Amino acid sequence: MHDLCMATKTISIETDVYGALKKEKGGRESFSQVIRRVMSERPAETLGELELALRQFEGVGAGRKRKRRAAA
Repeated sequence: MHDLCMATKTISIETDVYGALKKEKGGRESFSQVIRRVMSERPAETLGELELALRQFEGVGAGRKRKRRAAA
């Protein structure tokens, strides 16, 4: 899963943040994977963030078109 040519950055975090990140880390998951997962689970705060989050669902539908119900 890891690419040998993957660019890396060194960051500094406080020890309590490291502890929380380590608790989130499961099995063979890398810290990058944990951060990516946690960031994708947080709610969108702007319309732009919502649009980016919904891009993963482009082209994915519920199957055949459903008829719209008449407004009551």
